[in-house]
Amino acid sequence: MAREYCKIFSAEARTIESFGPCLEVIPVYLIFRPANVVPYATVETDLTGAYQKYSSLDHKGRLDVRTSSTVEQKCCAFQHWIFQWTNGNLLLTRLEGVDTKITNIGFSVKSTGYQGLSVAGNPQIFEQFVSQHKCNYFCGLFGLRSLKVLESLATPTRSKGSRSPLLQRKTTASPSTPQNSRKAAGSPRVSRKVEQDGCKTPARQKDADPPKSNLADIK
Repeated sequence: MAREYCKIFSAEARTIESFGPCLEVIPVYLIFRPANVVPYATVETDLTGAYQKYSSLDHKGRLDVRTSSTVEQKCCAFQHWIFQWTNGNLLLTRLEGVDTKITNIGFSVKSTGYQGLSVAGNPQIFEQFVSQHKCNYFCGLFGLRSLKVLESLATPTRSKGSRSPLLQRKTTASPSTPQNSRKAAGSPRVSRKVEQDGCKTPARQKDADPPKSNLADIK
């Protein structure tokens, strides 16, 4: 699930020239080993380099987010992006990896059963994230709104045509669309029908001449 979210996030980041290298959640593969006592196992690409923890939970369950490096700030923007896109119902709490290659992802949901996930709701971690998060340069590139503003507003209903905060910003930036302008104009089909009906209507007869007096009868 996190990999699919990251694909959308990175696809939008590529449209922003100043964003730089995009984040990537490396895939995890499930393999079957019939000769082993535990037949199923997961494998992933071996990451070479300095392994970093960009976001994690401490022993008390509090969120610990790092924001010193560029990759750490991108991970913070990724957390903010998912939080806003899911209307504050899903939060990535653990992000680790090497440079922009992310793995070992953990997440929390605000209420149990969100999107069918079998994870217990943890609303306290969401309150901490809202109070702790500070928007950075990459949050600004995506046009993400302040978390405190989002919390003060009622849960918005997302339009069907908008899938992410960046697309919502593009939609609101152009209130008039070609489709709207097309609807505003008169339908050529209607005007053509009117013209055809007009052709079928017989021309109005000229006013009849007044009847002539029958002078012969009077004489």
